[in-house]
Amino acid sequence: MTKALIVSDNHGDRAILEQLVDRWKEKVDLMVHCGDSEIPSSDALMQSFVRVAGNNDWHLGYDPDQLVLAGGARFLVTHGHNYGVNSSMTPLMLKGEAVGADVVCFGHTHQLFAAVERGMLMINPGSISLPRGQHVGIGGTFAVVELSPRSFTVDFYDRHSRRQPQLHREFPRKEREL
Repeated sequence: MTKALIVSDNHGDRAILEQLVDRWKEKVDLMVHCGDSEIPSSDALMQSFVRVAGNNDWHLGYDPDQLVLAGGARFLVTHGHNYGVNSSMTPLMLKGEAVGADVVCFGHTHQLFAAVERGMLMINPGSISLPRGQHVGIGGTFAVVELSPRSFTVDFYDRHSRRQPQLHREFPRKEREL
């Protein structure tokens, strides 16, 4: 089983990332930041994360996408703005398929999202600092994903690491041919 913490769009809120690293680093196999950190890539704090450039990070030394292997699963990490996620998931889904991703992590919309498309978990943790949409009242979210050979389990948490049970999701996972 692989366990990953996924966060995005803190927009310069360094303290929240420090809290997440302190609380979660030893509890997960992978920590992912989907962009718009507004913290330089050279900063020691950001070394705790697989990280990418958001539309507000263009000058901070990040790659636009990362593909990482953790626990036998392939994670595609991107911000999403280069794939038009505000209007369609199709370009990002096709990118995930092209690289053989099991999990596609993205941000940009500031709205949490989890679904399985073509065997891939598509996950947006929402914004940890500037949430939008239906779940704005939670006050910022991040996600913890557990992958087993048979399922994807997604839990969303608020800024204080309180699990939001109403947002718990479990999806069957099928073996995909590469």
